[in-house]
Order: sequence, then C-alpha cells, then structure tokens
Amino acid sequence: MLFKRSNTAEAERLESEILDVLDCLVVVVRGEDCNILYLNTAAQDFLIREQRGFASCRNGCAALFSDLCKKCANRNGDSADASEQFEICDDFGRPYAVTSRGISWLDGKPATLLLLEDIQERRNIEKRLYNLAYLDQLTLMPNRIKLREDYDKINKRGNLLGTIAMFDMDNFKAVNDTYGHNTGDVMIRRLTDHLNQLPAFSGHLYRLGGDEFVLLYAEEEGRLKTEEDFRRYYGRILRGAFHSYTMPHIDLSCTISMGVAFFPQHGTVLSELLRKADIALYKAKNAGRNQLVFFEDRYDTAKKFEDYYISIRPLLTTGGKTFAYELMESSRKDGGKDLSLGDYDRAVDSLGLRDLENNFKYIITHSNKLDCKAVLNNLPRDKFVIQMGFGQSITPEELEACKRLNSYGYSLMIDGLRDDEWTDELLKVADYFKFAPGLSEKARFQIIYKTPGKTFIATEVNTQEAWENARKAGFTLFQGSYFSQPSVVRKEKDVSPLKANYLRLIRLTSTDDYVDFAKITQVISSDVALSYKLLKLLNSAAVGLRNRMSSIPMAVSYLGEESLKKWIALLALRGVAGDKPLELIRMSLIRAQFGELLVPQMNPPRVDKYVFLTGMFSLLHIALDMTVEQLMEEIPMAEAIRLSLTTKEGVYSDLIEFFSHYEYANWDEVTKFSEANGLNSDVIYNAYISALNWYNDLAGI
Repeated sequence: MLFKRSNTAEAERLESEILDVLDCLVVVVRGEDCNILYLNTAAQDFLIREQRGFASCRNGCAALFSDLCKKCANRNGDSADASEQFEICDDFGRPYAVTSRGISWLDGKPATLLLLEDIQERRNIEKRLYNLAYLDQLTLMPNRIKLREDYDKINKRGNLLGTIAMFDMDNFKAVNDTYGHNTGDVMIRRLTDHLNQLPAFSGHLYRLGGDEFVLLYAEEEGRLKTEEDFRRYYGRILRGAFHSYTMPHIDLSCTISMGVAFFPQHGTVLSELLRKADIALYKAKNAGRNQLVFFEDRYDTAKKFEDYYISIRPLLTTGGKTFAYELMESSRKDGGKDLSLGDYDRAVDSLGLRDLENNFKYIITHSNKLDCKAVLNNLPRDKFVIQMGFGQSITPEELEACKRLNSYGYSLMIDGLRDDEWTDELLKVADYFKFAPGLSEKARFQIIYKTPGKTFIATEVNTQEAWENARKAGFTLFQGSYFSQPSVVRKEKDVSPLKANYLRLIRLTSTDDYVDFAKITQVISSDVALSYKLLKLLNSAAVGLRNRMSSIPMAVSYLGEESLKKWIALLALRGVAGDKPLELIRMSLIRAQFGELLVPQMNPPRVDKYVFLTGMFSLLHIALDMTVEQLMEEIPMAEAIRLSLTTKEGVYSDLIEFFSHYEYANWDEVTKFSEANGLNSDVIYNAYISALNWYNDLAGI
C-alpha cells in the first residue's frame, strides 16, 4: 500500500484492508497538484500496467482519462466537501463509473476520494439483456415490449398525435411452405433491411412476430388538423413501403398489406389502436391484398361490428360447478383459423391477470398467431386449452399443428369430431372433445365408451331432457342455457343465512316507497352470518368506502338509499342463489354492472335509476325456482323494473334481451341494439370488460 501520511499504523492497516476489497480503483488526492495520498492494490496495478507514476493524479489516472480533472470534486484544489458521480471513458473508449467526494483523511485534514469502476462488462450484460427483452432476435428490430414502452412515453406527453400502421407480407405462408422456414426468415430480414435503409421508416419499425410488423409515428400537435390531413400525409409516407419482396432462385414474391389507425382520433390505448389497425389490415386482405386501408369508425353491416365483440361462455360439471370458460369471438367463415391479433389481446384483457390465478381453465380457438414461438413459450400452459376446429376432414397439416401444440405442453380440445375421424394419433394429442352436430347418439356413445380417460363436452344443453341424456351417455362437461334455468341444483352448498332474511331485504329495497332504514338494520342484525357478509362486502375493495364500517347501523346510514338498494340486492342475490351454480350469480352481476355502464352512453339517454337492479333481477326467478310472474307476486318491485322483466314495453326490456344476445354471441342482434341506441362497438366492448373486472374484484370477497 502507498501512503503519504497516517495517524497510526493501526488506522493505516484498517483503512487499507477496507479499501483493498473494493472491486475498483481507489485514489485519494489532495491540493492543487493533486498529490496522491493513497492507492489501493488495484489502482497500483493499473498504473504500473499503464506505466504511470504514483506521485500525482495529474500524471497518473488523469493522464489516462481526459475528462477526469474537469469533473473531479478536487478540480479547484480545495478538496471541498462535495460529491460528484459521472461516467468517463479511457483513451480506448472503455467506460468507467466515477465517484468523487471530499473526505477527512487519516491525518484529520480534507482530501478527495476517487472511486473508478470499470463498467464495460456491466454494459455488455445490460446490452445483452436489453437485446433479449426489447429486440426481435431474428431481425434485431424492436419488439412488442419496446413498442409498448415507446408508445407509453408518447402518450404521457399528452400533446402528440400520430399513427399506428400494422402490416404483414402477402403470400408469406406460401414461401414458407414451398421453400422452408429458413427461406422465410431470409425474406423477413430482407424486408426489414430494406425498410431500415429508407429514412422514412428507420427508427419507426417494430416486429410483432411472424411476418407481422408495426410502424409508429408521432409528432407535435398543430400541423395536421383533420383526419384527411392525416390520411394524405401518412398515406404518402407509408406507400413507400409497398414493394415486391423476393429472393434469387425462387419463383414466389411477397407484397405487403397494411392497416392504419390514428391517435388520438381512434383511441389513446395501444391495444385499442393495434386492434383497429388490425381490423383495417384484414380489410386490406379481403379487398385483394397489396394495399393500404385506413381504419373507419363507422360500419354499415353487422359483420363489421363482430370484430369488436367478445363473450365468455362457461363449461360446467355435472353438479353445476364451473370448470372452464370458452372465449367466444366473432363468428367467421373460415372457422376461426385466421383470427386477428386483436382477438388474443381482447381475450387477455377480458380475463385480467388476477383471474389467471383461479382454478378455472380458459378455452381459446387456435389461430395462426398461436404458432408464434413467443406466444407458445409464454402463454400459461396450465390455464389455456387450445380449441382446434377442422373442416370436412383432418388434413396432415392440421394434425401436425396439433402435435406441435401438444409438444409445447398445451391441452387440446377437438371441436366438431366425426365418427370417421377417430384415430389413435388424434387420441394421443387431445384431451377434450366436442362432437360434430348431427352425430347420432349411438355413435357418440360408442366413441365415449371406447375411449376412457378422455373428457367429452356436451353442447347445446338447453333442456333438462338434453342434460339427462348427455349425462347418461357419458359426457362429463356441459355447455348450454339449461344451467341458467330453474331446477338445476348444485350438490355442494355453502353455509348461508336464511333465505327468508334475504327475501325480506329484497322486498324492503326494491320498491319506489320510502326505504325503512330501521327495519333493514333489524333484519340484518338478527342474522349473524348476514351481518358478517354485509360488513365484509361493504369493507371490500370492490365497494371502495373511505371509512371502515364497524357496525350495521353505521353501514346502513353511511351508504344512503340508492347505494343501499344496490349493495343489499347484490348481497341478497348471493344468498337466494346459494344452491345454484356460481355461473348464475356471475351472469346476474355482470348483467347489472354491464347495463349500468351502458345506459348513460345511450342516445337518446335513459334514466339509469333501476338498471342495476333490473339486470340483476333478470335471473332472480331462476334462483328462486319461480316463473317471472311468480317472482313479481313474491316481491313488490318498482314499476319500471316490473314492466321491464315481464313485458317488452318496459324501459329496460330491450336491454334484458340484449344481455341474452350478448351472452350467446348473437352478434347480429347485438349490432341492431347498438345501432338503435347510438352505441358504438368500442363503448360496448369497454363496458363489458369493465363489468368483468368489477365482478372479478367482487368474487374475491
């Protein structure tokens, strides 16, 4: 160790041991000449290697780092009690992180401590991690994660506008199938290399996966004022990407098709913009490919609205318990084999991250997007079941796709199975099976009997007779409207308060009459379990009260009449439906919240005073094993609710029909309702997602 001065030998030894263990260069200097007081072993070895002296930092480290003197805390020669942190490079460009600060040295006088850490390896690791996280490994283009981060930065500024342009390569699948994936990879790299050489596209290009790319542009407000300005300006730029991409010695070439959405005109959320750009992209495909299409907010047919809709249909066990949810996307002529990127995004949005922590499985239809390795490697295998739908017969390519998904660890569901398609190969890769419509009961029974260990799903179970026949035939999962009808009993029952108390609460809160808070408090307080459940509900995150409720009178007084009606009805539904499938409660609560979110957006507007209760009570007669008419006799509801539930002339009668159409994916009827009430598909989609998330919060209570 090299010291100029020290107070004691013991202090010198202790100081040396401490500073020597640091994995960096340690230098202590003092005065205008930057005389060196101390060097640790690493610093000495470094200066010896570089053939520099130990007397002064100016002739030592500073001679190797040109900017060191300018930034050092001792630059004025006074060893001020200051601290500086900065980065510099040596003469060869190797980066170092420097800490320079004033200290009191062993002799009690001020000095300056310099710590110089070689960060080249750290930079290399950071670069590798960055590349793995943010760059597509085939093309080294920014990926979807980087796109999201870059867009979030734009969105936070608030005063920017721009465009999202999504495009893919026409005939790319034919190139892959004819010449192999290696040739396809080279074609993709040629496309990205070409676009990056053009100033209009360099720095704007992102690869989503496969042959699908995005261009992101943003600029300050002011220059482009109308949508026509956007179309003219960006159309001129984007058409520069339209070339025929090919390679030597192959007979096929690829053009591109592109869909464009603008922000903020078409939205401010990235997933929403990608979904709309994707809709425009598929319009370009359907219009003949090799063209650019701008997204349009208005659509003139029901089929165009289908791109926005999603519903979730349950699969139930024999006892009425939920086993899985099937994500029902819009119906397509191609059997769902070419679903858009938005389908996957909307499905994930509707589930929510926390929802993936439950015990249910989720069934999604196979699409070409699921063949992307990034998706296959990251989609939770234990949660998602991939549904495969086939045409008249299973092709070798479709069977190979099943094997590939199975090799990644995914469970498969075969939809539309025929008796002549039952092969050992298919049996090995799939776990769940739906039969094709029209297959005879005898054929279905024989297949189920011969294949123990596999799960068969009965569809269109809409009556008790259909349920009993399917159960006897060996089906163990069921899908249909029968489970949301009276007389379907769940075998397992939770301990719950008396139904009579729930019914009393419903009667007290469902009329136009004055709400008797004293009677409500008395009913709740007389039942310990009911008191506990109400307080737990009111103190939950789903309700969001600022102050914690510790007594029933306090809770009742705090809520007020309208909120009290809503939350007591909500609690009461859970009580009267205690012996029904959980799906009944789920559908009722989602209907209630869905309707409450939609009504204020309707044109002409409607009064939403009773829409929450109407949506909830639309299934209450099922919970009580009554007809709607019997329910009206049992519970004197407000006139607006009664008319809506019993006639087609009520204020919310059409809304109740809309709920049913949405739940069973009758998209033409959904579109008629939306057009009649001035609702665009974005409003419906966002309200449904919000209702699902609201229910997910409530389900944890």
